[in-house]
This record gives sequence, structure tokens and C-alpha cells, in this order.
Amino acid sequence: MVTEGVREGRVLETDLQRDAIGLVGATMQAITHIAPAIAGFFFTGFIVSLAGITAPLAYFVGFLLVLMLGSTLAQLSKHMPSAGSYYTYVSRALHPRFGFLTSWMYILYSPLVGGPLSGFFGFIVQNELKSNWNIDVPWLWWVSVLIFAPLTAYLQWEGIKLSTRFMVITGGLEMIIVMALAITGFLIPPAGSSGISLDVFNPAFIPAGEGFALAVVFTVQGLTGWEASAPLAEETKDPRRNVPLSVILSIVLIGSFLVIVFWGVITGFGNDADAITLSENLPALALAHRVWGAGWIIILFAFLNSVAAVSIACANVGTRMWYGMARSGSFPKQLAKVHPIHKTPTNAILVQMALNLVAGLYVGFVFQPDTGFFLVTGLMLVLAVSVAYILANVGVFRYYWTERRGEFNWILHLVFPVVSTLVLLYAIYKSFPLSTPFDLAPIVDGSWFVIGILLLLYLRARGNEDWMLKAGESIAEA
Repeated sequence: MVTEGVREGRVLETDLQRDAIGLVGATMQAITHIAPAIAGFFFTGFIVSLAGITAPLAYFVGFLLVLMLGSTLAQLSKHMPSAGSYYTYVSRALHPRFGFLTSWMYILYSPLVGGPLSGFFGFIVQNELKSNWNIDVPWLWWVSVLIFAPLTAYLQWEGIKLSTRFMVITGGLEMIIVMALAITGFLIPPAGSSGISLDVFNPAFIPAGEGFALAVVFTVQGLTGWEASAPLAEETKDPRRNVPLSVILSIVLIGSFLVIVFWGVITGFGNDADAITLSENLPALALAHRVWGAGWIIILFAFLNSVAAVSIACANVGTRMWYGMARSGSFPKQLAKVHPIHKTPTNAILVQMALNLVAGLYVGFVFQPDTGFFLVTGLMLVLAVSVAYILANVGVFRYYWTERRGEFNWILHLVFPVVSTLVLLYAIYKSFPLSTPFDLAPIVDGSWFVIGILLLLYLRARGNEDWMLKAGESIAEA
């Protein structure tokens, strides 16, 4: 009965603001969620330590694999646009219980980013103030958390148009600054270096061992965020066209962008991988100090823009998914409350703000802001979102094989999902063993998954499963 009800593809009406954003807004929602400055600068040393000077090649291969994952989301979202995003897709394609578990694990992904990220930004700024001007402000990291959390909530509360415009402006400035540094790296290589070199794309320069393969895996993880436009489907003009298109556009744009950025940074270090990995400062900041002099502080401005934009993008994803789940009945109905004027999910926004504050302060005080950031965004986040990606890959095959057999494509609906799933499983496998405190990541993710199963059993024991009839609803059907 439940399965049949979901498969009928019931159409729903949304209380969110329809047609509030277009293709540009949806694409920037995804791009800012990827966070160009953070993806391009925060993990440079780590990726180069694995792939050497061929890090740009690793990012290019990772970009192709991410296109496969993006294809899955595009194929599902074009027929089932919904604020529930993966919750709706997996519920409809597989079963509502799988959809619930998917979105339950998603809580450890987008909703958890803002707090630890803002704390890490404050940590970077306080270190730069100390090293450059001997200004000691050890409290700046937690003040950053206290500032960014309510700011993000305010911009969300006032409406999706305002928050999207903010992301377009801050995200655009961020990308301009990051690209400017990369171009400067091309133009001003260090004395005695070979300058611009195509060796970064030459497989002959790939280091021995499995480092390059691991680098590719982590670039796939570093590009996560391209799916962030899907939860805004109910607020997007022509969502069946613009949501899938924004997914693919964001991957193509940011994938190409990061390949060039990594190439430029490596060139700026004289194509010397050791100089990058041994840098005492973030490589981007070290390069900016050399080529821009006092203008290096502009990079901190890029980080500021990136943190602000990605905090809003991540919060948009979390609040819309919770709204979709609450509307169907699998989450508390209070989270489905919508502001009568701004048409935003107010209670979900307040919960998101509280989560940003608690997560940011907790990991900062317990693990230190830098370690807490990499624990949450580098491992807990990745392991959690891998569950969503894998279940969606299974779902896209089943959905097109059973419900849309006439549209079934062996490449899009079988080959791409299988290849990208194998890469994700390999990434999960290579995440073990871990050093302390990073060994907590699989424990936290595993425990959270078990709690989700226990919640499903509780709902079943109480006979509260009517929500499953609504879990696969979307705002449009063919």
C-alpha cells in the first residue's frame, strides 16, 4: 500500500516562495556550497602531498567522476523537483525508509558545516594577526561562530531572494580573488623556476604508489556541494529544467576553475611540490605574501566571502530538507512552519542556527578550531554524504528501470552510478585506519546511522507510518 502510494508520484503544493530564483541563483547556490576559496586553498598542501605536481590532473579526473554523480542527481531532479531533495528521490526510487535514512545522514553533511567553518576562519585570522602584527586575539575563533550563525539565520529568514543575492555577490567576489591569485602565480613564478609547465598534466610525473589515486578520491570529496541547488527546487523557476542544469553547470564551472587554480598555485611555487607541502602557512597565503606583498590580506577577504556564502548555502540545504521531511510527517511538524510574508521555514532556520552555534563552539573548544574543522568537514561530512550519493545511485537505476523504462540509458543510469559508487566505496575504505581524534568520525557516523534505524523502528512500533505515503511527493510530474 505504502509503496504503491509513493510510486503514484503524487503532486504537492508548496508554501515556499515559488519562482523566487532563476538559473543563476540556483547555480550560485551550488557553487558557493562547494566553496571555491576553501576547496582551492585549504586543502592544497594535502592534495599536493599525494599527487605531487600532478594535483591539477588529479582534480581533472575527480571532476569527471563528480560529473557522473551529478548526472544521477540531474536525472532524478528533472522528474521529482522537491525541497526534500535526496529524501524525496530515494523515497520514491527505493523506499521511504531509505529516503529517511538518507536525509538523516545528511544532517551530518550540509547542516553541520557552518559552525566549524566559521570557527576555523576566525582561527586563521587570529593566527595571521599574531604572525604579521603581533596582535594576540585567541578569542576571535569563537566570536566568529557567534557572529556568523545569527547572520546566516537573519539572511535566510528575510527570504530566499535576499540570501541568494548575497551568495551571488560574495561568491562572485570570492571566485575573482581566487582566480586573480592563480593568474598571478602564472605571471610571477619564483626566480629560477621553469614557469608555466604542462608537466602537471603529464601522467609520467605521477608519484609512485597509490597517492595519486587517493588524491583523485579526495578531490571528489572536495567538490561536494554541487547538489545544493536541488533543495531549492520549489523556489526555483522552471525547476525541472533549471535544477538539473544548475547541477551540471556548477560542476563544469567549479571543476574547471579548481584545475586552473591548483595549476596556478603550483606554478607560483616554481612547480616544487615539496615547497608547497612544507609551507608553514597555507600555500595560498604564502604565495600571496610573495606576489602581492601587503595585498595578501585580500585572500582573507576571499575567505570571509567564502565562509559567509557557504554558510548560507549549507543552511539553505538543511532547512529545506527538514521542511520537506516535516511536511511529509517524518520529522516534527513544527519544522514545516513557513513565515507568512517571507515564505521561509522559520523554525527550521532557528534549529539550523542553534546547530551552527553548538557544533562550532563544541568542536572548537574540545578539539581546537583547526582540528575540529577537518574532523567535521573532512571526514564526518564525507562519510555521511557518501551514503546519500550511493543510495541515489541505486535509486536512479531502479527508478528508470521500473518507472521510466522508455527513458532508460545504460550509460547514465547504470555505468555512471556503478563507477562513481565504486569510487565512493574505495574512499570510505581508504579512510581507515585514522589517527586520533579523526578516528571518531566513523564512530559518530555509524552511531548516527544506528539512531536513524532505531527512530524508524520507533515510528513503526507506534503505527506512525502515514508519512511514507507523502515521502515521494514532488511539485511536478510528467
